[in-house]
Amino acid sequence: MRIAQVSPFFEAVSVESEGSEARAVALLTSVLTRFGHDVTVFASGDSTVEGRLIAVAPLALRHYAVPKRHLSEGLTFLALEKAFSIASSFDLIHVHAGFSAFPMMRRSPLPIVATVYGGLDAPEVVMLYREFNELALVATSAEQVRQCPELNWQAVIPWHLPLRQKGPIEDSRDHLLSGAMAYTTIYERIITAHAERRGSLRPTRFLHGARPVAAWNSAQ
Repeated sequence: MRIAQVSPFFEAVSVESEGSEARAVALLTSVLTRFGHDVTVFASGDSTVEGRLIAVAPLALRHYAVPKRHLSEGLTFLALEKAFSIASSFDLIHVHAGFSAFPMMRRSPLPIVATVYGGLDAPEVVMLYREFNELALVATSAEQVRQCPELNWQAVIPWHLPLRQKGPIEDSRDHLLSGAMAYTTIYERIITAHAERRGSLRPTRFLHGARPVAAWNSAQ
């Protein structure tokens, strides 16, 4: 499967990132790549990923002076525009950059899904999410679903590992594998539904028949 991951831009994407969203992108990309999927990450140029990196800005915004730190939303728009411009390279886009991407997601020419990391407890935030209630979303906590159950939730997939966990990342392999496999199932479902709406099936490489644990072990 050819997957585009659109990261938030405040933090560099890496397994050591201080930002939970950026760390989640790095971890998910790592496992998906080991499954054999073709993953492209749109992020800052100082990111470290196992897939292909398309740098939308030279550095993460946390390294810039304060007046530039508000550009995260603009860089999200730019990343999605770049992904749309090479749409034939992807089967699906996965957005991790917050609700600022929602208007462009609604108009995406490709199957698209977003992971929600923050709470939905503010009335204004709930109102915004309800405006875009057709978009495919993945929750990272059951509380998000409880706060706004009418949204198009695909699943609840926690993806938070400690920043300085004891032992190598491989020690959390079961957690990472189960999360990546759950995401792959969601990707397949969204791609299939999109193809049915369009009346034609784009060629994709699905996970069915793969041996993810063996693939992980062989990469060690």
